[in-house]
This record gives sequence, C-alpha cells and structure tokens, in this order.
Amino acid sequence: MKASDFYTREKGNKGVKLPLYTPEGAATEHYLEVLSVDSDAFQMAQSEMQRNLATANLEEDKTKRFELVREAKVAAAAALVIGWSLEDDFNQEAVKELLVEAPQLVDQIDRAASNRALFFASGSKSSSTGPAASSGSTKSRKGAKKASASNSSRSKKQQA
Repeated sequence: MKASDFYTREKGNKGVKLPLYTPEGAATEHYLEVLSVDSDAFQMAQSEMQRNLATANLEEDKTKRFELVREAKVAAAAALVIGWSLEDDFNQEAVKELLVEAPQLVDQIDRAASNRALFFASGSKSSSTGPAASSGSTKSRKGAKKASASNSSRSKKQQA
C-alpha cells in the first residue's frame, strides 16, 4: 500500500458537486460545490463555531440563544460551500442567506462533506447525497420559485 492510497488533506480541499432538488424532491440542474469536513476552510470555521456556541450557551434569553446557535451552524456549513450553479453571484453572505432560508441544506451539506469517499475519488464528481426522505428535499432558488410563490426571489449564479 502506498501513502497516496490514504485520504489526504489535499483531497479534502477539493470540492464535489452536491445536487439540488426542488421541495417536491425532483432533481434540478443546480448544485452546490462543497468541501470536505477535513478541509482547511472548514477546520477554521469549526473552531470559530465552537467559540460562538460557547458564547451562545451563556445567553439567558432562549430566542437569542437559538439565533446564535443557528448562526454558528449556518456559518460552519457555509464555509464548506465554494461554488454553485445558481443564478446570482456567489459569495459567502449569499450562501448563508440560502442556508437560513433552506435549513435542510445544512444537514445535506454536512452529510456530503463528512463522506470522505466522495473526496477520495478522482476529480470533482457529483455527490450521491440526495434529499433525505423526511427532509422534504433540498431546493434551488430557481426551481423553488417555480414550485412555490412563497420562496425568495433571489437566485445565485455559478461561480466562474
């Protein structure tokens, strides 16, 4: 067995495509490109999240504590997203907005990013991590607009 046969940090710093689905579970042409939980970006974000969670636990107001915890989790998940195929420009604030509006994506990003086998494979292949049966599936903003008038009107562009 060679050293290159093992999962390496370098492979964790390369993104894979996580397909997006409509709220009804139909596949779309859209995706998020995500890093591994072993990536440098996530390791830094996770450290920040742990500090933020410690601060949140000191908050006595339950509503404020909930918001602080959610913000910490969204920020950590957003750190894993390095690109997308949505219509608007890609940036971390836009990713955080999407994750707040579609919280099921946080879990799906976490599942894909934790699946080291996805990152060990050669190239940037698509993730097979689809919508969870109980989650109602992920949504792209473009697909969600067609499916539901109550969703946000903002869409994201693919990162160049």
